[in-house]
Amino acid sequence: MSEAEARIRAKAERLLRGLFPDARIVHEFVVGGVRLDLAAITSDRLILAEIKSELDSLARLERQVVGGRRVGGPLLVCFAPKWRDGVRRARAAGNLWGAEWLEETEDGFAGLVPARIADRFDRWSSRALLSLLLKPEILELTRPFGGRGRNTVAELRNMAHEHLTGRQIRLATMAALRARRFGWVCDPPIEKAQP
Repeated sequence: MSEAEARIRAKAERLLRGLFPDARIVHEFVVGGVRLDLAAITSDRLILAEIKSELDSLARLERQVVGGRRVGGPLLVCFAPKWRDGVRRARAAGNLWGAEWLEETEDGFAGLVPARIADRFDRWSSRALLSLLLKPEILELTRPFGGRGRNTVAELRNMAHEHLTGRQIRLATMAALRARRFGWVCDPPIEKAQP
């Protein structure tokens, strides 16, 4: 990781920890077939952040925004001042809606309206959230409805979608992501609350 990316990443992580103090922070979170730099996972929300330092390129930004907004929660794009005009052009072209655009400053980010991030109305996609789960996680979720190890992941996702409300899927997904013990550079797991 370059010093430039580490600088903006530290500011973005500090922002996420300040807005969502109970969140589990994950680095290099994959969603919608793309990798985003940071994720903050609370008990009921997934907040994603992509970082564009002055050494980066905007070539993948559209795919990252589209992939990140699939799940429906807040998506932050934290960019170096170098990219101001490029971001403005891309946004004017209409390709990058649905994200909060935060230009780096010496102390943090310009354009930051914490209430807009913390209190925004999220448009969750149950199917996109289910796609974040690994087979053992979705199997645990679907056992009460007949889910078995022999079922394919697609079958288990359909089973969960048929039997659970959107809110139940969202909360179960967040609990599973907060408790996951492998595969990430992140904060320690947060155990699921026992019923």
